[in-house]
Parts: sequence; structure tokens; C-alpha cells
Amino acid sequence: MTDTAAPVRRTWTAPGELHPDDRREFSAMLRYCLDGTGEGRISLEAVPSIEFDADDDGHADRVERLLGEAFRRFAGAAQRPARTRLDRWDLAARPSGPAPTGPLGDTPADGRIGPGLFVSGPRNALLIRALERLLGQTAARLGADEYTVPALLPWSTLEKAGYTGNFPQHITAAGIVRPDLDALDRFGTATDLPGRAAELEFGPVALAPAVCMGLFERFQGARLEEPLTVTATGQCSRYEGKAVADTSPTRRWSFSMREIVYIGDRPSARAFHAQTLDELIALAEGLGLPCKVQPASDPFFTKARPQMAQYQAAMDVKYELVGRMAGDGSGVAISSLNYHNQHFGKGFDIAFGGQPGFSVCWAFGLERWAEWLGGYLGDDPSDWPDALREQC
Repeated sequence: MTDTAAPVRRTWTAPGELHPDDRREFSAMLRYCLDGTGEGRISLEAVPSIEFDADDDGHADRVERLLGEAFRRFAGAAQRPARTRLDRWDLAARPSGPAPTGPLGDTPADGRIGPGLFVSGPRNALLIRALERLLGQTAARLGADEYTVPALLPWSTLEKAGYTGNFPQHITAAGIVRPDLDALDRFGTATDLPGRAAELEFGPVALAPAVCMGLFERFQGARLEEPLTVTATGQCSRYEGKAVADTSPTRRWSFSMREIVYIGDRPSARAFHAQTLDELIALAEGLGLPCKVQPASDPFFTKARPQMAQYQAAMDVKYELVGRMAGDGSGVAISSLNYHNQHFGKGFDIAFGGQPGFSVCWAFGLERWAEWLGGYLGDDPSDWPDALREQC
């Protein structure tokens, strides 16, 4: 294509309807189909329609093929049953007072320092500290011992967790300068990204996408005689695509997460899952803000998506607390509760009672919590819900 050639405009229309439950994940998958295209129109109604500009017909044909493949990964998948446990979506909550403008104000645009990288202001920092104390108390009440986890994980840990096969779109690999003195000198004097990249090699680790994986690795090969309950807070990294990372403070590349992990036998793990689901509902009710607690599925983007989504729907293994954002009314998953069956017990060779352990993870994205809460709460902690005010 020459510099003066006009782009090729195409409109792709899905061959069928998209279930409302799947629209958020399908929208996220689009960024892996539209790379390199020009701005267009995206309609995610019952029958999705996408208009885009491509370099030439060959590029346009490839984009249409990828869009068709993405849609097929949703078509025919089992839909999540209507087991919503809490529905306060239309709760008439209003921001308490005008938008904060003082020293505690948090303006996402002002806090962005890079793609998916945000520096939150004092109010959100105070909210996160209060949340951490509250969640730490919850973990202790559930019998969890506190651990620390690294922000990096060996590739073997991601493999044992099944993350590389199930969620490759989120992985951030670590590069290191080659162990060569000349390479160090060239890297040190490089003035642009290509010059520095030329001196890097693939590292033996990746940035941790979840806290629980470090905890499972810690207990690799364990033979448990009693159920294990542990908790930790750590820095996580999940790549969300350039367009999302550039605009959304709730889809951060780097964020902090608190997780509570349980490993035991099937009956005790199911009981822990039920208990923590009740805890999650009680926490949401106590805050008195618009939200839902409902079944969910993980963002499977690869070819295995139909089978994995069907399994999660049939087994009732994942719930999310979805907060309604004060600004635009969109839904953001701020906490998830996951029953893994024996997936991690087998992957990390953790046994309980002579068989691979059954596990549960309860996760909290702290910056997402702060963005949700901060849209409704004022700067003064004395006006916050009791559960948060008591932690300040």
C-alpha cells in the first residue's frame, strides 16, 4: 500500500445474536481482532456490528476472519443461570455532595502516568487503607494466616496454574538486559526504545497476574492434614489492551489485590465457598451502594473458551460483586469468588486426605473498589459507611 492509498472501509455484522451476559467479554476480545485498523463504529446490540478501516483488502479480510472467529467462541456457549444473589443495581444512591475538588480529589486523567498506569490521590489511598484493614479482619475471622507474595513469578508457576493456556492476553513477560558487558554499555547509551529492546532477552519470570499463584507455589508438594487458609496482598499485572489501558482507571495494567485462599477436601471447600459468598453479600449490603452479586465466567479468549465457559456455568463455580459506577452507570467487577475444584491441587501437587486438594479463592481488586466507592463517597471519612469509617 502506498502512502497515498485510501484505506478500505468494511462493516462486519455477526451471523447471529450475542447474549447480554457475553457482551462485556466479547467487547474486550475485539482489541485482539482490530489491531492496526482505523477508528470506526462498534455496536454491541443483540447482533453486533463493527465498522473499521483497514490498510487494504487483505488486511480487511483478515480482520473479518478474526471477528468471525471471536464471535464463534461465544456462540452456543452455555449461559450462566439466573442465580443472582444480590441485586441493588437500581439503588437510589447518589454521590455525597459535589465531586471532590480539594486535596483528596482523585481525577483519573490527572493520575495517569502511562498505559494502564495510574497514581491514585489521597482519598483513594485512604479508601484502600480502610479496605485493607477491613479485609484483613475478615481474613483473620475466617482463620487465614497472613503471607507476603512477590510481584514476579517463575514461568513454571504460570504453567502449573494453567494461566498461560487460559489467559495469554493478560500476561506481561519480563525482559532483562543480556549478561554481556557490551550489551550493558549499548543499553546504557541507547536513546530510544528500539535501541534498548535490541539488548534485552526473555527473562525467566513474568509479572504476577494474581496473588493466589504465589501462595499455591509456596505450598507446592504439601501433604495437608488440616485445611489450609491463607491470605496476602500483592501487586498484580494484567494487560488489558492499549485502547482500554489508555482510558480506564478500572482496567489497570498494574494494581493491588487482596486474596483469601482455602485448600481442603470437597465438602469443606464447598462449605467455605458458601460461607464467603454470604460474607461478600453482607459486605455489599452494608455499604449500601448500587451493585450486584451474580454468577460470572472468566475471560477465556482462546479456542478453549466454549468448553471452559460451559463448565463454569454448569458447576456454579464463580461469582462476582459488580459495582455500578457513579459516572456512567457501567458495571465493574470489583470482587470475585472462585471455586477451583482440584485444578490447583493437581497443578501444584497439593494433597489433602490422600487426594489433590480442592481450593477456593476470594479476590479483591483494591483500586477498583476505591474507584467504585469514591464515585459515591465524599472526602470526609465520618460520612462513609460504618464498615469503612471504623477503619480510619
